[in-house]
Parts: sequence; C-alpha cells; structure tokens
Amino acid sequence: MRNNFEGTNELLNGRSISITEVQSIYQSLFEQYEGLSVEIVDSVERNDYVRLSHLLARRKKLQTALDDIKTLHEDELITQRSVKGRIASVLKTSAEMTESKGEDALIKITDSLEKVNHSTHSITSKTLDLSTKTISKGNQLNHRVGKFLVDKTSKGLSKLADVFNKQ
Repeated sequence: MRNNFEGTNELLNGRSISITEVQSIYQSLFEQYEGLSVEIVDSVERNDYVRLSHLLARRKKLQTALDDIKTLHEDELITQRSVKGRIASVLKTSAEMTESKGEDALIKITDSLEKVNHSTHSITSKTLDLSTKTISKGNQLNHRVGKFLVDKTSKGLSKLADVFNKQ
C-alpha cells in the first residue's frame, strides 16, 4: 500500500497530482476505512475471527495510508479547507447582509410608493375639486350672462314695442 503513495506529488510517470486528486483519494480511503467498522462488528457478532483478522489488517493499512496522505499534504489540505471556509463564511455573511439590507430597502421602497400614492390621490382629489368648482362657477356665470341677455333682450323688445305703439 505504501508504494502507491510514495511521492504522492509525482506518480511513477512524473505527472503531478493536484490537491483535488489528493482529496479525492483521501476521501475514497476514508470511506473504505469507515465501511470496515460495520464489517468488523459483523465479524465479531458471527465469531469469524479469521475474517476479523483480515479486516483489522486492512484497516491498519488504510489508516497508515490516510496518515501518510495527511502528513505529506497537511498544509495543502488545511489551506484548501481554510480558503473554502473563508469563502463560505464571506458568502454566508454577504447573504445575511443582503437579506437584511434587502428587507430594509424593500420597506423603504414600499413606504415611498405609499407616500407617492397618497400624494397622487391628494393631488387628484384637489384637482377634481377645483375642476368641479370651476365648472360650477362657469355654469353660474353662464346662467347670469344668459339671464342678463334675456333681460336686456326683453327690455329692448319691450321698448321697441312701445315705440311702435306710439307711432
């Protein structure tokens, strides 16, 4: 097992292994290691000590491989995790701030729209009231002018009739 991980930065063909590949290998070995626990318990319950012995030996090899990977790539793995952790933390903080500020902005926009709506309603109401008063005054003025014209026309016709009667 050790031969597979000697020089994990470079394989036998000289190719470098990326931190992502190291993480993938580590995760695969870790899953195998965790899976052995169930098999070991099963072997103990069945009193299968030969199988138990093989499983314990395999677990020890996996543990050695995991320890070797940790030792060789500890700094890279920690750096990779810490960068991801910081990015996740920044994104989470940003999301919380966006949510908070977004709600505040939404409340302000809603309040502003409500004020605009109220102002528009008030202006429309005043305009309608002014229009109604203007039309009413126009109607009253038109009525007076009409009454004045009818009165003058009537008096003028009456005088004209008197003139015709006197002649």
